[in-house]
Amino acid sequence: MSFFDKLKSGVAEAGNKAKIAVEVNRLKMQNSSKQKEIDQEYQHIGKMVFDSLERESMCSPEQLQPMVDRIVQLQDEIQLNLHQINAIADEKKCTCGHTVPVAARFCPECGHQFIEIEKQEGDV
Repeated sequence: MSFFDKLKSGVAEAGNKAKIAVEVNRLKMQNSSKQKEIDQEYQHIGKMVFDSLERESMCSPEQLQPMVDRIVQLQDEIQLNLHQINAIADEKKCTCGHTVPVAARFCPECGHQFIEIEKQEGDV
């Protein structure tokens, strides 16, 4: 392999890594925005409960349910983004919460052994 072929290969690899970094950062920014929205919903719920206690008339669960539903939806979206980040970065989460490479057989943090699911010959 010539010097220029190696250089070309290195530049292409750096470009791919940059694309991955951009996509990961985009997803992280989305998660940050979603978390801020969750915090705002929590504050809104807290204000409603406080106001109802101050007036001595409890707010109904029906009044709170749309906010609770929105929080759950945002949390699900954050989890989907985290799974996408792990897939893009070729990583997986251990049971201890540590992130490890997809090919890892053991977690370096806690020693958890990952069970490999072998493909059967008929599977595609």
